Amino acid sequence: VSTQSTGYFVGAVASPVAGAIIDKTGKNVLWLLLAVLITLLAFALLTFTFLHPYFAMVLIAVAYSICASALWPMVSLVVPEYQLGTAYGMMQSIQNLGLAVVSLLAGALLTKFGYFILLLHFMAWLALAVVFILLLWAWDARSTGYLNASPAKRVEMNSDEVQSVLDGDEVRQPLLND
Repeated sequence: VSTQSTGYFVGAVASPVAGAIIDKTGKNVLWLLLAVLITLLAFALLTFTFLHPYFAMVLIAVAYSICASALWPMVSLVVPEYQLGTAYGMMQSIQNLGLAVVSLLAGALLTKFGYFILLLHFMAWLALAVVFILLLWAWDARSTGYLNASPAKRVEMNSDEVQSVLDGDEVRQPLLND
């Protein structure tokens, strides 16, 4: 297996395993943070060590598998069902735009400054991602705690909401308005 194809082979195995674990445990924001920290570690290995890149590529593949399994399902937790197609389409569009812009920037950085600066650039983006995940975690904790709840806690929260409707009480508003 070549270093370039390592990520695809590892991801093919790691993605369903990560998905099953996250479905079982919930805690999506925690898993997302872990994924970004693992990716940051992998880039640090590429940047500051002489280890074979294979090890970093395995870490990146595992981290990306965790990231996708934790991030994408969160959309269905905060967006009304009838708007999920639009939400996923927007996410894919933003992701593609980001990949296009970052690829152009990466090429320019590599040409002008070399691999070391390029890898530091990626690490800086990962550090920024950590900050935003921590902000998401804090926001979730202050609002409903739903994104980082366990599946059992989510069921409990949903049944409490249903009971509130039956009792005629005020219902928790959707996280995103219609």
